[in-house]
Amino acid sequence: MSADATVIADQPLAVESLDRLLRPRKLALVGASDKNLFSRRAFAQHKRVGGDRRLGLVNPRSRTVHGAETVASCTDLPGGIDCAFLMTPQRTTAAALEDAAAAGARAAVILSQGWAEEGASGLRRQQELVAQAEELGVVLLGPNHLGFANLWDGVAACALGLDLPVEPGSFALVSQSGAVGSSMVGYAARQDVRFSFVVTTGNEAMVTVADAVHYLVDDERTRAIGIFAETIRKPAVFRAAAARAAELGKALVILKAGTSELAARTAAAHTGALVGDDRVIDAVLRQDGVIRVRSVEDLICTGTLCASVGPVRAPGVGILSVSGGACDLIADRGEDVGLVLPSLSEQTNARLAQILPPYGHPQNPLDVTGGALADPEVWRQGITAMAAEPDIGLIGVVTSLPTAGEEQRDDTFHAVGSTLATVGLPGAVFPQIDQVQSDYVRKVKSESGVHVVLPSVERFVHAAAGLTTWSKWLNAHTAPPARTTRVEPAVPVIGPMLSEHAGRALLQQFGVPLIPAELITDATAAVAAAARFGGPVAMKICSAEVAHKTELGGVELKVEGSDAVAAAYERLITSASAAGVALEGVLVSPMRSSGVELLVGVTADPSWGQVLAVAFGGALVELLDDTALRVLPVGRDDVRSMLAELRGYRLLTGFRGSKPADIDRLTEVILAVADLAVSLPAFDSVEINPLLIDGERIEALDVLITSTP
Repeated sequence: MSADATVIADQPLAVESLDRLLRPRKLALVGASDKNLFSRRAFAQHKRVGGDRRLGLVNPRSRTVHGAETVASCTDLPGGIDCAFLMTPQRTTAAALEDAAAAGARAAVILSQGWAEEGASGLRRQQELVAQAEELGVVLLGPNHLGFANLWDGVAACALGLDLPVEPGSFALVSQSGAVGSSMVGYAARQDVRFSFVVTTGNEAMVTVADAVHYLVDDERTRAIGIFAETIRKPAVFRAAAARAAELGKALVILKAGTSELAARTAAAHTGALVGDDRVIDAVLRQDGVIRVRSVEDLICTGTLCASVGPVRAPGVGILSVSGGACDLIADRGEDVGLVLPSLSEQTNARLAQILPPYGHPQNPLDVTGGALADPEVWRQGITAMAAEPDIGLIGVVTSLPTAGEEQRDDTFHAVGSTLATVGLPGAVFPQIDQVQSDYVRKVKSESGVHVVLPSVERFVHAAAGLTTWSKWLNAHTAPPARTTRVEPAVPVIGPMLSEHAGRALLQQFGVPLIPAELITDATAAVAAAARFGGPVAMKICSAEVAHKTELGGVELKVEGSDAVAAAYERLITSASAAGVALEGVLVSPMRSSGVELLVGVTADPSWGQVLAVAFGGALVELLDDTALRVLPVGRDDVRSMLAELRGYRLLTGFRGSKPADIDRLTEVILAVADLAVSLPAFDSVEINPLLIDGERIEALDVLITSTP
């Protein structure tokens, strides 16, 4: 059994509760011990972050721990406590929590293991701990994690690595995994990244990743939030936090683990986390403007760039480099990840030609050649020229990082920093390959006004692509309108599935165009219907008991002529009878021989709700694997972006002489399917497969609507 079996209401924790947890004035380290590595680290971390801030040490068996006096109980601490950092073993945690609450604590950070990650028995222990905390009025962070640090207020209730940067910044980090969180702060320290908060959540008995993000997004000193998560246990809270972040212009950057089956099993073993359907999660993140990255390094670099820069004015990036090879790498990698490198105007090219040597070539990315190291004016004029391009919102400068005794590189930093300030455009400096920021680099950076230095070309390309894509999304973002159902559908619910005839009636109520069809119950009627349509017809059994008609031999295609139609009808009836299927009749409709086939459907995801899918392929949808997803509700812009995401989108635009589709009408048809699904919340799925698009003609050829019995 997993930790997800714990019922957690999808509502945010009260701000007051998280204030008590993350902004305590009086903190106690309970179970402090010189023999415990985590205790030693937690005490050292408190000294690094909190300075002279008072920390109570509780240990009933040792009068002195970490060179400081202890007390036997939290109730012995003068003035009581607000928050307890429980370093106690699992078996004594309940008693320690009771003692902390008696001393006034209304928040507790629990380090220990032995809870839901250990299976059913551990889950019961965790549930009992939560019940105890709720009775005491205490909010719990953890268990099975490494705590948190509030850098601006000087609070550290954590056993994170001692390389945690202590100078506060504007980037918050939330990690479900304590070990990954500790590794990330170590990497951040080597790159001079500074945090406002670092929060690890572990098993998330009470405080989840979503709760932490929801709380931190309103922190005025936090401008971007980085997230490492194996699961998102409160989807509605997470989406509300993303909406608030968009409203405030703050970026959320996530490294979502568990995309593979093996990773999902590993996550379940580690914290009891169920990682969820990654395709749905990816769609939610894209829909809500959350930047998704694929590595720890990109999480830190993208997050710190977003926190330092904020949304940029335009999605294009202008590159100036002392290396032509770096220009090539940026162009190649940029194309892979969606980095926009706008072509320059003739006017800008002319300005750049004046500062380049005869062998230089004005373009973007721009090789300023090694001569720029000797003449900082090249940087100034190059940046000024690029900044005049309205499609450029960010400047990237490729140069080696400065070292003591090489003042030429110092001059580069000063030229770049002062020029960016003058033109009012954000920028970042980075070398070609990974370099750690030395104390000297930090000194030059501070003196020059260069705010962002990233470790390499690779890291910059990913970070800049994330920032600019998010900025573009933010600029175009509007909340989807609250779509009201145009009709109250008459739903003939007679079982777990509607027949195709009943499903067609529902689609018609919502204005979805349908291929003509007649429901007939004898061979003579079938022949007459086929004659009315003229030409070949399709014939299908119609039953509320059959989802996949072809598997029962329940479909006859390209049937033409009276004898053939009558014979096909008899075969269909025989197949249904042999399978023991109760029929409403046989549907007869004209054959279609041209057009593009889409699948349009809505299914119910257990975590995120109703999910709209649009895919190319019709019967070949699984083979082609060309699908776009969105969580309902959606608006017209969402549907249009879904269509544009599909690899086969050009087939709808007149590719190689084909008929261009009426995209506006197609959008309305897809929205109508979404409306139908919203009006039927008890149904598991509404699926049209295929929806045939042949120029201006759009027709649903087959429909399947199912519900949970």
